[in-house]
Amino acid sequence: MTAATPTWRHVANGAALLGFLVVAGVVLHSAPTDEQWQAPIPVNGAIGEALTGRNIRATVTNIRVADAVTASNGWAGETTGVWVVVDARVEAVVTDYGASLSTAQLKVGDTVYGASERPAEGSIEGVSLSVGIPHAGPLFFEVPRDALSGEDARAAEVQLAATSDPRTDSLIVVPVDLASLTSEPRIVTSEPQWGKG
Repeated sequence: MTAATPTWRHVANGAALLGFLVVAGVVLHSAPTDEQWQAPIPVNGAIGEALTGRNIRATVTNIRVADAVTASNGWAGETTGVWVVVDARVEAVVTDYGASLSTAQLKVGDTVYGASERPAEGSIEGVSLSVGIPHAGPLFFEVPRDALSGEDARAAEVQLAATSDPRTDSLIVVPVDLASLTSEPRIVTSEPQWGKG
């Protein structure tokens, strides 16, 4: 005849099981989601500050707004919106291999605007990055005029990365208050420079 299991043992086993379930629930709800696991790693800083990520060093030196722009190569951009011109200096940190300014974007609220490719060599958009040899020049963002007003405009961000997909990699983030900038009729930009800056 088998002896009966004492009641206290049933209570202890139940309490232990409940404890494991509570811990598992806490772990499950506090663990990063797939999106969080793959999110870029932000490197935050201000205009004029040199920011260093895994394989990019970048400084946003100036941000201006204009109704029209003319790049150093003669390209002229007209728009029904406005142009946000970001002057920046970028270089690689670890290796030249595969490093380029492939992510250059302006985030306003939930909307992300990519730098225009139309100015071609009049812009540093997409330039190959070299270790210790900076590229300095403008980036052109065409945005709707109403992107310059409201709370989202006050908390806009310039975002730069050395890859086209910065997930799990460094993302340079520079906040900018677009609402505080005065729009100029036209901006004429200087020629991008390599190895100066």
